Amino acid sequence: MKVDLVYNPVAGSFRPARLDALAAAFAARGMEVAALPSARHGARLSGAADLVCVLGGDGTLRDTVEALGEDAGRTPLCIAPAGTINLVARELGYARPAARFADQVLAAWHRGRESWVRAPLYRLGTTPIVACLSIGPDSHAVAQVSADLKRRIGRYAYVVAVMRQLARWPRETIAISGELSDGTPFACEAEAAIASHGAFYAGPFRLSPRAGLAADSVELITLRRSTRIGTAALTGAAIMRLPLDRLGLAEIRTVRRVAFDRCVGPVQVDGDHMADCAHEIASSGMALNYVI
Repeated sequence: MKVDLVYNPVAGSFRPARLDALAAAFAARGMEVAALPSARHGARLSGAADLVCVLGGDGTLRDTVEALGEDAGRTPLCIAPAGTINLVARELGYARPAARFADQVLAAWHRGRESWVRAPLYRLGTTPIVACLSIGPDSHAVAQVSADLKRRIGRYAYVVAVMRQLARWPRETIAISGELSDGTPFACEAEAAIASHGAFYAGPFRLSPRAGLAADSVELITLRRSTRIGTAALTGAAIMRLPLDRLGLAEIRTVRRVAFDRCVGPVQVDGDHMADCAHEIASSGMALNYVI
């Protein structure tokens, strides 16, 4: 069994010793491992792997899915969490210790594809969305996150960026339309929007109880007015696991397609700032297969 072990050398919690331990754990179980570093312009793969393992966070996973291209729906994946925030790995329940992780993946491999988690893949234009997307003050803050600071203090770099954002709080109304999961068209206006494909957002927080990797839909959370106070209230409610929509803090829709009235930006996708602007979120027609 051949494994491409893709790792991000500048991920928030990457350690060379962990890469070595994971490669050794796979090798000890009879797997042939090719360790491949991701780079600024994305991941590179051998093209001959039976399984692609990502040692990193959601951004490294997204880069790997993008590198797979049309093979993303055919090549099985697993994630050894080693990023700043690991939303997908957290939801799937992957273990951190190398030996436990390798045993977990190998056991799932032997159970077969029918037991793996199938996650329909959505895209922002041509960019895969493996966990989440946001547009508004949140994405403006992510655009200001220093890569050096992120390497040094991990997820707290996002806190620093948000604190800086408080001085100049961006507010701009976006017209949004699309289709609900049952095909019904919808339209709304918002100053901030979050598209959550996974169960978690920004760590252990659940913005919608219906969000999940296995769902063939995306939870669209919109804020008609995105003020500092309103955003603080929404954050507090998420921490306390209160229903955002019933408290009137946000509107939540289960959708299959989302279109914006113009090219909007900056956009945050899976914890990273996307330089390209956004027009539409839609299904790719493929599904990722997580070996778990």
